[in-house]
Amino acid sequence: MTDIPSRLALPERSRKLKLLLILDTVASLLLIPLALFWGMMSAMSTTTTSDADFANTYVLINMTLPVAMLVCLIGGWIAFALRREKSAWVIIFLPLPWLVASIAMMANWPAT
Repeated sequence: MTDIPSRLALPERSRKLKLLLILDTVASLLLIPLALFWGMMSAMSTTTTSDADFANTYVLINMTLPVAMLVCLIGGWIAFALRREKSAWVIIFLPLPWLVASIAMMANWPAT
């Protein structure tokens, strides 16, 4: 009598996604303070080039990276709790464009 009809049963959560969320949580707790430090120190880069727009964009990307990491971590767990697995997979990896953009800008830094 307490059996849930199969059409009302919730799908089982992905173990792989849960493991990735746990690893992401641990990595984020370790990397968010480092990303914040990187963002604060990137403000000094504005004195190394005459292209102020490029330097300010670089600083903005690096200052928002820790926020993006935290928001995406929380969003990933919320999507997992709501059983939106595809959304959780996407949300987990959303901070990567920030990191790629920052490294690409660092590699193409304009000389003075």
